Amino acid sequence: MDIMTSPFRSFIAAGLACGLQALASAQQPAAAPAPAVAAALTPADAAFAAFQDLRKASPPTEGMDRRKMMLLRDEQLKAIVKAGLDFYEANPADPRRWDVVQALSTTTPIFIQDFVGETSAMKIDEAAKAAWQAKNEALQQAMAAATDVPPVPREAMDWAAFAKSFRAATQELKNGKPVDWAAFRPRFDAHVAKYLQLDTATRRADDYLGALERNVPGAAEAEWAHLKATTPSEALRAQASAQLARIELLRQPVDLAFTAVDGRAVDMKALRGKVVLVDFWATWCGPCIAELPNVKAVYSKYHDKGFEIVGISLDRATDRQKLLDFVAKEEMPWPQHYDGKYWQNEYAVKYGIRGIPAMFLIDQNGRIVTTSARGPALEAQVARLLAK
Repeated sequence: MDIMTSPFRSFIAAGLACGLQALASAQQPAAAPAPAVAAALTPADAAFAAFQDLRKASPPTEGMDRRKMMLLRDEQLKAIVKAGLDFYEANPADPRRWDVVQALSTTTPIFIQDFVGETSAMKIDEAAKAAWQAKNEALQQAMAAATDVPPVPREAMDWAAFAKSFRAATQELKNGKPVDWAAFRPRFDAHVAKYLQLDTATRRADDYLGALERNVPGAAEAEWAHLKATTPSEALRAQASAQLARIELLRQPVDLAFTAVDGRAVDMKALRGKVVLVDFWATWCGPCIAELPNVKAVYSKYHDKGFEIVGISLDRATDRQKLLDFVAKEEMPWPQHYDGKYWQNEYAVKYGIRGIPAMFLIDQNGRIVTTSARGPALEAQVARLLAK
């Protein structure tokens, strides 16, 4: 296997913030600040603040069944849309109306009419849904044609157009058609240069290059190198340097040595000759817990054949006992690194972990083979490596 291409491809894609999903949704910008006034808030100020409050609201759902939660969410989304449209119509010269329009671009009520029988399947008001989609599209077109759009919503609008093109290219790839991925580089560079005064460059790079890496494994490294050498954004140059350093780190044998939370000494060098899964996880992580039965099954089947697991817990400083109790209850016999530093865990920082579960499958030479061996792929990869 070519260590220059395979082991870290999926890690780059998984570790870079939002990737294609974020490209699809185009992160919502922070709202422009309300105008400074010496007296009481104007009606427009109050309406804009109320709109923002509606967007931030988290109605209590404890004790509710799924139907009630969905209805409550639908009503909240409808209230956001109504407040936004009211502000837009009542304040045709207020530049903040474009912040509202940008927020509404990713706000879609469910339009629940009813539920089907005893199930939670929903009957949707398709006419109302279509009417809102048409209205939303008209709002986006109005913003595209306007001359008074502030930089923040303008940047988000331009990024949404970039994302739409990227999604189309992704679909072309899935359909087996050739894609000119190189054409996105100058477009991204131009976007960064145009909005250099904003602090969006680093997260846009995360989104773009994370998605590119999933579509074209290995391509992100050259793009990070290009950005490091050419971008006018100081923050983006620093980010590119860090990403390139992580890529290089992932080419080296994994170096872990610590005393586990139960007192055991752990050193990856001592595990040479074994196939090892380094599992970054936490007791508070739902997807990690969901993956646990699969991990335990593979461990049980292959441990005697040379398969080991090392856990890296991202639990908080107050949760040491919770971790110990969970490990005992779930019968997880492998050692756990725990320093109580949450996302600043020593090894999470070292390897640039930005989301968990993150799973490094390591071959007998101590090198990362894949960072995406979850579900059925885990057993398949372990079996393949042990058969060598």
